[in-house]
Amino acid sequence: MSKKPKRGVPTIDMTAMVDVAFLLLTFFILTTTKFREDQAVEIDTPSSVSKTETPAKGLMTMSVDKEGKVYVGFSDIGTRIEAVRKAIAENKLEVTEEGVNFFSIQSEFGVPLGQMSGWLNASDAERDKFVQEGIPYIETDTIAHIGNEVKDWIRWGRLSDQRMRFAIKGDLDSEYSSVAEVIEALQDWKINQFSLITKMEEAPDGIGFSKAPKK
Repeated sequence: MSKKPKRGVPTIDMTAMVDVAFLLLTFFILTTTKFREDQAVEIDTPSSVSKTETPAKGLMTMSVDKEGKVYVGFSDIGTRIEAVRKAIAENKLEVTEEGVNFFSIQSEFGVPLGQMSGWLNASDAERDKFVQEGIPYIETDTIAHIGNEVKDWIRWGRLSDQRMRFAIKGDLDSEYSSVAEVIEALQDWKINQFSLITKMEEAPDGIGFSKAPKK
């Protein structure tokens, strides 16, 4: 009489399945999470009931902090690279390619042109200690129109993107005179259409919209 062969308990190797699960999880995290770029300064904007949102692309933003310092930012990486290359060429700055790449990941900056080479060519440790003084916006020579670097960055931005749109983000405690200087810099280039970035809030009853009457 023949003996029946012993049958072992079947096993399934789950290693490959676990690897696939983690890969899918990583993929969904990276594709659904919006990472916020580092900002040079925190701006506490005033609130308004406007429902118009600023565009996410093709935008140049000028931020004015509560101390009156101005910071400039470009929404598109390609525009950042083109604009900084124009600034480097026009001012004969010595900046490495690594410095240009570093600039391309900056959502905004507040470094005067005289310090630009030192900032962009610095090591990571040196950049962490670098104090951004803000971009000059007052002309030191009204005849030669020299010194208003905000105005220069507006020009370089516009040359880099002919369809560039503009926005001003002023701190709640910033002086109006500082914001007015930025507006004047835009108007000097015949730019009269721009956005003012504010916090959105719900409009009170009867303001900005009308309610349907109750039946």
